[in-house]
Amino acid sequence: MIVRTVLLAAAMAFAPVAFADTEAPEWVTEARQKSAQLGARLVDALREALVSRGPTGGVEACSIKAPQIAQQISNDRFEVGRTALRVRNPDNAPDDWETSVLQRFERGLSHGTDPAGLEEWQVETTDGGRVGRYMKAIPTGPQCVLCHGENIAPDLRETIQRLYPEDQATGFAPGELRGAFSVRVQLPATD
Repeated sequence: MIVRTVLLAAAMAFAPVAFADTEAPEWVTEARQKSAQLGARLVDALREALVSRGPTGGVEACSIKAPQIAQQISNDRFEVGRTALRVRNPDNAPDDWETSVLQRFERGLSHGTDPAGLEEWQVETTDGGRVGRYMKAIPTGPQCVLCHGENIAPDLRETIQRLYPEDQATGFAPGELRGAFSVRVQLPATD
């Protein structure tokens, strides 16, 4: 696999780089929109479940609705999802590129980078064609620690363990990197 990256090697080694809209190819703009759409729909679904059934209902709804929403936003050209270094759902485990980007995002946060600016993209060329890869950081918000923090209520912890026996996604504090939206885009053979 030949990988062509839009990031400079030095920038990749030390910190993630936020790109201005004028520098981004059109597919990155579309990937940003897909990520924002996924985030907004997940928040809406979670909020609805929390209001109607509380935190336990929120975890149950998230286990069902999150994959459905990602699938609804994805299409023939875009594959949209989430990943993290510590996943709740093992189906969301990162690949090698996602792992390295998440690690750069963590370094950026530890150096005071605004999480709203943490994004990265590259183009991979394989035998199957060209694929754009895009990631956008998801910081842990104050509301996230209800299900992803240190002090999780016992009944909620039981529900999490029942739905996600391999859960690794607890112990977070607000401001830490929770994960990232990850988008794969099928690109034309040439620019």
